[in-house]
Amino acid sequence: MSMPYFYKNSNSRFLSIDGEDSSEFLQNLITNDINKCKKDNLIYACLLTPQGKFLSDFFIFKMDKKFILETHILFYEKLIKKLNIYKLRSKIIINKIQQIHSFILFGNVSKDKKTIIKCADPRNQNIGYKFIHESANPQLLNNFYKINEDKYHEILIKNLVPFSQYDLDENKSLLLENNFENLNSISWDKGCYIGQEITARMKYRALLKKRVFSLYAKSGFPKNQQIIKENGKDVGKIINVKNKSMLAMIKIEFALNKIKLKKNIETDDGLVLDFVI
Repeated sequence: MSMPYFYKNSNSRFLSIDGEDSSEFLQNLITNDINKCKKDNLIYACLLTPQGKFLSDFFIFKMDKKFILETHILFYEKLIKKLNIYKLRSKIIINKIQQIHSFILFGNVSKDKKTIIKCADPRNQNIGYKFIHESANPQLLNNFYKINEDKYHEILIKNLVPFSQYDLDENKSLLLENNFENLNSISWDKGCYIGQEITARMKYRALLKKRVFSLYAKSGFPKNQQIIKENGKDVGKIINVKNKSMLAMIKIEFALNKIKLKKNIETDDGLVLDFVI
């Protein structure tokens, strides 16, 4: 697209965490380092089970000395419930927040008085700017073209960024299998958090056998959740397809060998798939 465009996160929901223990509380729970959350920027992080399985992801920024969490509506109520369970005697207050809105911008725009945050998406330099605003329809975006969710999802897939509410399974998905190590979402030196031991063990003991790759269909019509078989061997599964782009969970040894030899995947049911490098 030649003209600037944006995606509106209509299903984003916000909550605040305030109080003298708020930094310590979050630091002991989330995968990223809360100390990286400074004025005019945001961080990306996850909440895991004690077994290291994905529960929810969110962006965190500061507003009026409070930590603000932005997550998808699918995770929102469950996230609040979990935070309240972990709260115990911590001196924090958790509140829902209304009247702020989330966008992703692909193009430059100046801030106005109602702009809360405008900064590069911390997950990947190619997936736009995070833009948090008080208005549901900022005049700043009048000259921007609005893209739909499928187009935004396709952009994420091409850049190997899972769209969590569609591409991950709650209480099942593992971060390192889903490229979160490369999305600036995990701090390896901040100390303990929920699920840290399992996550670190997978990294340092080289236990990872499969992970997500971005693929492009050169031939055929791939489907969501389709098993990838080549020469009778099960080598992976397609997670999600948008247009001809797809996110797939593939055995690492198989995928790296294909990439090294610059060969396509030719599935037993007629698909020809190429890796997006």
